[in-house]
Amino acid sequence: MKRILAALALACAASLAYAGPIYTFEVSEGVNPDDVGDITLSQVDATTVRILVDLNDTSLPTPRYGFINTGGPHTPFAFTVAGVDTGLTANFIQPSGGLYTFGLFTLNTGGGAATPYGTYGVAIDSTAGNGSSNAYYGDLEFTLTRASGLDTNDFISNGSAWFAADLTNGLSNTGTQAWTIRTVADCPDCTPTPAAVPEPGALALLGAGLFALARTRRRKLVA
Repeated sequence: MKRILAALALACAASLAYAGPIYTFEVSEGVNPDDVGDITLSQVDATTVRILVDLNDTSLPTPRYGFINTGGPHTPFAFTVAGVDTGLTANFIQPSGGLYTFGLFTLNTGGGAATPYGTYGVAIDSTAGNGSSNAYYGDLEFTLTRASGLDTNDFISNGSAWFAADLTNGLSNTGTQAWTIRTVADCPDCTPTPAAVPEPGALALLGAGLFALARTRRRKLVA
């Protein structure tokens, strides 16, 4: 019995996933106002994190902010994650499939520059031409997945900024905007650590083990 329980405990411990807290980034700096928009990171499962860049006032016909290419170099959106970048994949929710009127958003695990905030490990590139006339005026939302595991805590600051984007206000203000302050959603003063959450497979394994243990005990009592 002790051997069975020990094996179950070991299997469950090996299958624990870490669910990171929801982080928000509300303050930015750059060529546009510091309240240009918010970024939210939320955990989907043990391997996937959802990133939402909620820009203020993106509604037509006169949207205020949008993602662009301006050269320089600037990257439409960039960030850095801890660990290996090559195993990352992205699924674009807004715009659907990454496709919009003037271009296509794609994940670039080779990274990208965001002058004057340096180079980031991961970039969201666009095939659109440069300038506000080719901008994507809308929120950017996508999930990022890494088979080996990905946590909201894996998003690390690149120097003085967590994220950087190449933005336009629809007029003459174009260039890099950087989000510099990270807070925990609904708890600005919290500094949480990841909470261990059993994956479905671990729970199923535990249930099967307990069932087998109960049958073994029952047979001994009958004998």
